[in-house]
Amino acid sequence: GIADLVMGSMDRLGRRVRDGTLDTLLVRPAPVLAQVAADRFALRRLGRITQGLLVLGYALFTLDIAWTPLKAAMVPMMLLSGAAVFAAMFVAGAAFQFVAQDAAEVQNSFTYGGNTLLQYPPTVFAKDLVRGVTFVVPLAFVNWLPALYVLGRPYPLDLPRGLAFAPPLVAAVCCALAGLAWRAGLRSYRSTGS
Repeated sequence: GIADLVMGSMDRLGRRVRDGTLDTLLVRPAPVLAQVAADRFALRRLGRITQGLLVLGYALFTLDIAWTPLKAAMVPMMLLSGAAVFAAMFVAGAAFQFVAQDAAEVQNSFTYGGNTLLQYPPTVFAKDLVRGVTFVVPLAFVNWLPALYVLGRPYPLDLPRGLAFAPPLVAAVCCALAGLAWRAGLRSYRSTGS
């Protein structure tokens, strides 16, 4: 929800590339990424964050968790790192739209589809899918692995418990890769030609 609030407008980039209105953003004295992210900012996205925080608060209050300082620190780390991973996915998807121009649905399949996937425990999916969202598109680091640590549950795929502490590193790598893709996409932009 946090990433959608901040970066949810990135799927409109393909339309701007197609009709040439991205050119107006290029001449303004502000970063293009920030302008695209702020394009048609929707305050209604706060509802998703509010709902998520309410459910998280209720769950943390009602679940019987043996809290330690490390587990308590894991919850905000999970929220911030997860938002960074999804923000990187929004940016990488937007960078792909420089090439594909009409790929908003491809981007949405990873961002919003990934969000839907993360609403279920990893044990309900096939092991190959869990491997894919752990090692290819690192969605497991958004909430699955940290939440399994907090809840004291076993990890799928017999992964080491130390991976629960990897989300900040995974988020940093995802953001760096998305930044490289964004710069490459922006450099390859040649306007509409008309």
